[in-house]
Amino acid sequence: MKRFNRALAQFMTIKAIRLNEVINVAEQLYFTDDDCDEILSWDRTRARQTWRRLKNNVFRRKASGINPALCTFCVYHNFRHFKRSACKGCDYGKRHGLCGSKSKPNDYATIMRAFGYAGENPLRFFTDSYYRRLISGIEKDLHIYWWMLW
Repeated sequence: MKRFNRALAQFMTIKAIRLNEVINVAEQLYFTDDDCDEILSWDRTRARQTWRRLKNNVFRRKASGINPALCTFCVYHNFRHFKRSACKGCDYGKRHGLCGSKSKPNDYATIMRAFGYAGENPLRFFTDSYYRRLISGIEKDLHIYWWMLW
């Protein structure tokens, strides 16, 4: 059973739904069926490690907003701001455009502009407490317990 893969896919799906509710952008702009299929195809061990790191970013580092520390794909590919070498192998980036690109269109920039047009701030809607509740809810739904993360 790929419980952690499903948890990661659910994490992204719920964020996409929230983006649609908050700033009225299409859910597919953030997370598509192809993205979900990719997550579900990941090796179980890597998916577990990705979930653990994502959870750590929220519970220990208090990450919030929409950023690489809270992107399933960035965490999976070990994204680091320096040189963005992880982006080159990221299929999410190939489908949606590379998030940091200023020269090429990308869905991340479109979403950030939508926040600006709506006069909203992603930090207001995607707080660390929102992410804590989201992760706890997903773990409860999928019966993920602390001892499974090690």
